[in-house]
Amino acid sequence: MAQSYLILGVYGMRPPRQMYSGFLDAQARAVVLIGWTPELRWMRAHGLHMFERRFDDAEAEFLHALQEKPYLAPVYARLAMLYATQGRLEEALEVLLRGHKIDPLSPTLPATEVFLRLCRREFTAAVACGRRSVELHPYLELGRTFYAQALEYSGRTEEALAQYQTARVICPDSLRLRAVEGACLARSGRRRKAALILEALERFRASEYVDAYFLVPLLDALGQKDEAFRELERAIEENSAGLYSLDVDPNMDPLRGDPRFVRLRSKLLGGSGLAADASNF
Repeated sequence: MAQSYLILGVYGMRPPRQMYSGFLDAQARAVVLIGWTPELRWMRAHGLHMFERRFDDAEAEFLHALQEKPYLAPVYARLAMLYATQGRLEEALEVLLRGHKIDPLSPTLPATEVFLRLCRREFTAAVACGRRSVELHPYLELGRTFYAQALEYSGRTEEALAQYQTARVICPDSLRLRAVEGACLARSGRRRKAALILEALERFRASEYVDAYFLVPLLDALGQKDEAFRELERAIEENSAGLYSLDVDPNMDPLRGDPRFVRLRSKLLGGSGLAADASNF
């Protein structure tokens, strides 16, 4: 149950504050029943990373889990994400390589490598990793979405849109996926289609949670920069899990030079530890 709450919050499927509260309650009950297992430790670490942005504490919990159970492949993927968030990109790659040796067929590790290559702005390498990811795990929506982003940033827009469309077939209810596909459409000049996606997402908000973080690139690509910054502020108020990647996400690059981005990033920091210098990207 704890993991279910965590997944719903991390993937922006339900309000993150509510889901994280549910996660903490369920986890506390689990600890009473069975104690601190390595699995519970890595889930706690993932929550510290994604929702509390207590990076040092998250790293300590991940390493503790690996010390107790070195063959937990999901921990390597999430520890690499943590290091990437902090701008520790070489360490992130090293962790992934260790994970691949532990479990060459893990579904999360190839997708995480695509994410890491995107963070490093190694778009050609990200495409190659993405291709391998979808060959190994064709029904993993996250890997296919990262692959689509790698294709887009490599200038291969039509192939990227084809991957987004396939990902939507796999996960038709993903509002996050609709938003990132809409941003790709807008950046490729198909503004009418992108605007229709935005309108649909705004209608969904009347009855469902829509993660504000993923609307930011879509609005910016449509030329609605003021609205994009309002959504970024909303994402911070809602504690969107997507904020963990704010400093390394290439989708946010067009906004980094704006003083409003600096102000909102500082608001998010609040002592929480987004370590990378946003001006580096």
